[in-house]
Amino acid sequence: MHFKTLALSLLGLLWTIPSLAETATFSPTQGVETTLVLKGSTLNVAVKGETHNESRTVDFEAVNELHMQFDDFNFDGAQDFAIWQLDDGMGTYDYYRVFIYQVKTGTFEELQPDGGDGFVNLRVDKKRKALLSTYWEMNITKQCVTRFSKRKA
Repeated sequence: MHFKTLALSLLGLLWTIPSLAETATFSPTQGVETTLVLKGSTLNVAVKGETHNESRTVDFEAVNELHMQFDDFNFDGAQDFAIWQLDDGMGTYDYYRVFIYQVKTGTFEELQPDGGDGFVNLRVDKKRKALLSTYWEMNITKQCVTRFSKRKA
């Protein structure tokens, strides 16, 4: 009888524990504060600046745990972020969605690679100012090099 009462009490306690969310706050540029709240497969982005405020939600099709990464992905001096996860298969590849801070609008814009459908196994090459990722063409692994010198700011 005591075991049943204990089990029911523990089960009730588990239902009352809130879902854990990962929160990070950073400044993409001076005078701007960004807060990211990652809960399950949903990301809430709140940007507060002197002239512009933005709040939006980004949904991910994710089975595995999502992770945050911060870097200057387009080499413009502003802090950007990426959300990544291991692939749902054997956990061999990392899939990234990269969000670039746009100084003119005070918002984050999702970046697409110059090759392939998305950033897989992303690496930041600061020396060449390029993002390196993997894609497949006719089941052959290729490297995508995403450069920013040709892109508009």
